[in-house]
Amino acid sequence: MSTKCAKMAAAKCQIGAYDASKLTLGQFAANGVLTNPGISIFGESLQFGVVRAGVTIGIPQALPGVTLPFSLEVSGVAQYFGVLNVFGIVNQFGLKTAFGGNIKNGFSFKNSVDVKNAINLGNGITVFNGLLKANGGIKTPVIISEVCKADMGIFKAVAAPFKKFNIQHPSKPGMRLVHASLEGPEIGVYYRGRLTGSNKIELPDYWKDLVHDDSITVQLQPIGDRHYHLSVVEFTNEYVIIKESDDKPIDCFYHVYAERKDVGRLVVEYKGDKIK
Repeated sequence: MSTKCAKMAAAKCQIGAYDASKLTLGQFAANGVLTNPGISIFGESLQFGVVRAGVTIGIPQALPGVTLPFSLEVSGVAQYFGVLNVFGIVNQFGLKTAFGGNIKNGFSFKNSVDVKNAINLGNGITVFNGLLKANGGIKTPVIISEVCKADMGIFKAVAAPFKKFNIQHPSKPGMRLVHASLEGPEIGVYYRGRLTGSNKIELPDYWKDLVHDDSITVQLQPIGDRHYHLSVVEFTNEYVIIKESDDKPIDCFYHVYAERKDVGRLVVEYKGDKIK
């Protein structure tokens, strides 16, 4: 039956009867236009009986022997002009392209690849359960992290006006403790300690593969009020030999410094105004 140019006013309108034969989208044909200037409700009844939108799509009636279908499926391009509020979970199985800004005021959980060519502004917390890879720069006034891991070849250096640590004060409740790093024109390491009853400082076994042999320097500080004549008579990247000229028992503090060889030497000065 076909009804043309009909007008009907009623509190409730049901179009068609339940038809289990049409189970796929291809079995429907678009032959006309449905317009409704009022409220439209599709699927099951409203939750709590509250009307919240001009068009409400609820859970569809279950089909006997068939998995419950989605409430809404769009094949093609869907456009939204205005605000889209999502109060549940969004599962995305394809590529998402954003041409504008993305502002988030809450949590964001991502377990897949996220490619962005626009600005991403977040006023809340962003949690990454996988790898965060940046092919460009990351600019931020503050980075707070329990663990910050940088693999060689992916993230080679950190450039900053200065480096520091900021922790809860270990002995004064309600206070913070801040120290800054000592700077120098090399990528160096040190080994320190106290030498007693021996004339040989054993360096860590990995130093032979870590530091340049010719970069090692040693500072000695005698302990006690006796007059010592301490000298370094031999050194390698495995040990340092000390001699006391008067053959007195050796008791001293020591600092051994060296430059790392597993990375390139630091370029202290270069032309330009960009960070390298």
